[in-house]
Amino acid sequence: MIASMDQRSPPLARLFAVCGVLLVPWIGLLIYQLHGQAGKRSFESSWIGLDILEAVCLLTVALLLSRRHRATSPVAAAAAAILCMDAWFDTMSAVPQLPYAESLAMACFAELPLAALLTWTAWRALEWAAPHAAQAPPSSIGGHTPEQSAKALG
Repeated sequence: MIASMDQRSPPLARLFAVCGVLLVPWIGLLIYQLHGQAGKRSFESSWIGLDILEAVCLLTVALLLSRRHRATSPVAAAAAAILCMDAWFDTMSAVPQLPYAESLAMACFAELPLAALLTWTAWRALEWAAPHAAQAPPSSIGGHTPEQSAKALG
C-alpha cells in the first residue's frame, strides 16, 4: 500500500503545487476587481484572504508530500476542509443566475474534487506515521508492561 502512495506522490505534489500557483493570478484578479478596496474590512475582502489561505495550504501540502513529511496528513485534511468551506460559501453567497451557476461549477468541477483528492492524500499519508507507532514499545502502567502487570495481578 505504501508503494502505491509512493508512486502517486510526485504527480500529486505537482498537481497541488500547480493549483496553488494558479490561485495567485485569481487572487490578483479579485484584488483588481475590488478597485483598491481589498485592504478594507469587507465581505469581498474576506474572499481574498480565504483564497490566499487555500494557495498557501496547497503549496504546503505539495512541499510536505514531495518530502514524505509526517505533517502531510493533517495539512492535507485542513486544506480539504478549507476548500469545502470555500465551495459552500461561494455557492451560498452567489446571486442567482450566472454568478450562482459559475460558483456551482467551480465547486463541482474544481474545489470539491480537489478537496476529495486532498482527503484521500491525508488518509494515505497516515501510513507514513503508522510504522512509527507500530515500533513503539508497549505502554507501561506503573513502570511495567501490560504483560508484567497481568502476571502480578494473577
